[in-house]
Amino acid sequence: MVKIAVATNKNFFEKSLPILLPTLLESGLNKTDVFIFNAGFDVASEEDYDGFTMYKLNHNSFEYSPLIDIVENKRSSEYWFLIHDTCKVGPNFKTLIHNIPENKPYKMAIKKFPSMSIGLYRYDYLLIMEQQLLGIKNPNYDEHSLRTWKDWGVSHEDFIMYQHHPEPEIYPSDEEWSIGAKTNWYGETTWRREEYYPSVDLYKNKANWGQTHGLGMVINL
Repeated sequence: MVKIAVATNKNFFEKSLPILLPTLLESGLNKTDVFIFNAGFDVASEEDYDGFTMYKLNHNSFEYSPLIDIVENKRSSEYWFLIHDTCKVGPNFKTLIHNIPENKPYKMAIKKFPSMSIGLYRYDYLLIMEQQLLGIKNPNYDEHSLRTWKDWGVSHEDFIMYQHHPEPEIYPSDEEWSIGAKTNWYGETTWRREEYYPSVDLYKNKANWGQTHGLGMVINL
């Protein structure tokens, strides 16, 4: 079983989720397959979000927020697929993410390093990495803390995907990932580009590629 872990935050989910969630359903997933991890709240809670389960988190650990919550609260699934809220997917997404080798690897990346931590994680591997994940939990929302952790994330991209053994498997594809139009799906002035990852039929509206811009880039990568 593969469950989808959507990484978002309270300052952006109202813009991003209406774009991402319908595409997940159109790929054949059910609402019960998809879990929203919404970071940046004072108090942790669980609520219904139009039929999806939303976990409001009392920390903002960026793309690692869902994985931290999963290990803290022992949210079991054979696999979790981590996806950013600034993505959308095509009709083949569900089929492709279930293209898991018979050896059942600990993790699978959407491409060779770097992969933005997007990909498949076996639940028992996440439990092995529990202390590493809890060590990067950020409950502090002040400007300095957010900037510090965002800058840390630049040099530690794919922290448990590629920077800890074993090496991940890579989803197979006959096509290379590609860069498309420079466009902002959310009607904002932030400079974004569209990337496409055919290995899992996934699009990413990316606001930061190869550099950090400090706090201005903290919220919506």
